[in-house]
Amino acid sequence: MAEAPSGGVRLRDVFRWAEPILAPQRGLFVLAIIYGIGISLLSLATPISVQMLINSVANTALPAPLFTLAAILFALLMLSAVLSALRFYLLELFRQHIFARLVAEITLRAVHARNPFFGDDRKGDLFNRYFEVMNLQKAVPSLLIGLFTILLQSAVGFVVTSFYHPFFLGFNLLFILLTWAIWRLWSRGAMTTAVELSHAKYDTAHWLESVGASNGFYKSSRHLSYAIDRSEAQTARYVSTYRRHMRYSFTQTVAFLILYAIASAGLLAMGGWLVIQGQLSIGQLVAAELILSSIFYGVSQLGPYLEIFYDLVVAVEELGLLYAIPQETPGRLSGAGNTSGDLIFSDVRLGAVSITCTIPDRARLIAGADPETQRAFALLLKRHSVPDRGFITLGGAELGALDAYQLRSDVIVLDRPTIVECSIRDYLELCAPDGGHQRMMEVITIVGLDHRVGALPGGLDTVLAATGSPLSITEMMRLKLAGAILARPKLLVMSPLYDMISRDALQSMFEAMRDLPGSIIYFTDRQQAPALDGFLWLGADRQGVAPDKAAFEALRGDGEARDAGAR
Repeated sequence: MAEAPSGGVRLRDVFRWAEPILAPQRGLFVLAIIYGIGISLLSLATPISVQMLINSVANTALPAPLFTLAAILFALLMLSAVLSALRFYLLELFRQHIFARLVAEITLRAVHARNPFFGDDRKGDLFNRYFEVMNLQKAVPSLLIGLFTILLQSAVGFVVTSFYHPFFLGFNLLFILLTWAIWRLWSRGAMTTAVELSHAKYDTAHWLESVGASNGFYKSSRHLSYAIDRSEAQTARYVSTYRRHMRYSFTQTVAFLILYAIASAGLLAMGGWLVIQGQLSIGQLVAAELILSSIFYGVSQLGPYLEIFYDLVVAVEELGLLYAIPQETPGRLSGAGNTSGDLIFSDVRLGAVSITCTIPDRARLIAGADPETQRAFALLLKRHSVPDRGFITLGGAELGALDAYQLRSDVIVLDRPTIVECSIRDYLELCAPDGGHQRMMEVITIVGLDHRVGALPGGLDTVLAATGSPLSITEMMRLKLAGAILARPKLLVMSPLYDMISRDALQSMFEAMRDLPGSIIYFTDRQQAPALDGFLWLGADRQGVAPDKAAFEALRGDGEARDAGAR
């Protein structure tokens, strides 16, 4: 979970978070602001018309100037209405565009993530931040229409009334200074606590999701007490943070209301005194009252708008977490290169693991490995990790230079008991879009899933959970092997998860896979493994390919002895 900046959230932090999210819509914002400027200028039509009515038309008592003034006012207000409608339409376009763009960008950033195992890092709930898009859709139009209008009309109104009398100039400057002081005093604390409140909210959601995914773990007296205590702790944290946020935002709102009351009363008193002194006309006083009273009332409503602004701050900060997902570097070659050929690890090092070996093309090997070395081997092949030193080449091409997505179609590693949420049919079609229904049924039979899939109520259209349910782990690994057979990779790596399948069943599967164009490596902890063409040992200190079981045992024994001596 991200934390708010140590010194509190500042406006420059907000701009930094918002830039990648909102900058692409800059054109819509510029048009909306231009329309807003026009609307704010036209809002002066009513008070100025009233001033002209009092000062000129009322004195002449002629209907023609009255109707002319009314017609002009009507035209100006209709123009203001047209601009308001256009601005509303632009912001409706913004709501659609921001939703479509952010969904696309979040999808791409998740797919291109350097480490796609968000669940392993307890970051699966990171994508709950998607719902902040809705806050953006509400906050940005509200601020551009409401808050921007208040600020712009205030600026125009202050300029106009400052020409009425020097008193209004000083009065306006004092009002602006007090408004800025109220913002300055409480805004940083309000923004900081708003971000902390959002983090508490998502932490609570993460906890509740883990309870929902506990599969009955908390259905005992001891575990139930823990769950309740944890929920109460999350609730207490949220409430405590909410109260701290309210101390800033509520105090700021009250300060604006008090400023409104003082300014309105002061304007009436001082404006009336200027009229009595003959320094201001009645028309000017009425116009100033209309203009400044609307400004003061607008400032009194800044509290709710600032709360919306704090929601916007939270939205861009939370969505910024998705933009902060580290992205993998694309390969420099547009194609996969010649991925047929030997797989060579040349003095490759990843952390404490060092690998140097050559795996021949079209090799079919039974493999044993040190657990850490096997894990590093899989991560390097899938390019989820980059070696600290050394080179990995496949068919003569350096692995890091190949297109990562084509590479992962040609190099398949089956080492995780999870699957995407989709139907069995969709999963197999994704593995080989041109495979056809007949071939799909053939591979299901090869891996021994034909009877099990046929017994499911939905058959091939049964939708699987991420855990593989309603299939067992063994059945799910069989399904993933069926997908790999359909994909016909250049290199297929199978993990010890396949030790759950009987030796005879695996042997028949390997026989059916003889027509695959590439290599097969089966990591196993079995004493009696299926018969393949050779053996591979990946130890912490020594690796290599052996032609028979005796040479493999010698290689493994020598490697384990070296490891023991090193320890």
